[in-house]
Amino acid sequence: MRILKDLTGKLSVVETSLGLRLESVAIFLVSIAAMALMVTFIYWGLFGFGHWKNEMTVAGKIMVAAATAPVASAPPAAGQAGQYVCSVHGAVGLSRFNAAGVPLCPVCGKAMQFRCSPAASASPAAWAGG
Repeated sequence: MRILKDLTGKLSVVETSLGLRLESVAIFLVSIAAMALMVTFIYWGLFGFGHWKNEMTVAGKIMVAAATAPVASAPPAAGQAGQYVCSVHGAVGLSRFNAAGVPLCPVCGKAMQFRCSPAASASPAAWAGG
């Protein structure tokens, strides 16, 4: 019984510090989870479970892809802007580098190509490209 009192006391402290009722927060979180489930079921109905499973596998590989070389040595030449592109999957994310320094696609493992962009068109992403 004492544990329940302590828990309700701590919950009331959280409510006053947030300025929100915890029931409202719980309803909001449950509605987000329900929406995610509903959208997933609709996707399965339209495209099939097998297609979704393949997309999740590729997305998982992209999310955990990591470079094994320093970022400073990634571009082929100093001051050159561009992006590594896989011939099969396109621009899939951060490429992996093998021991010889060749960039490899994080999805299929094939060698990637570096597509240069003109230096005049390069701008920081924070400026939204212009």
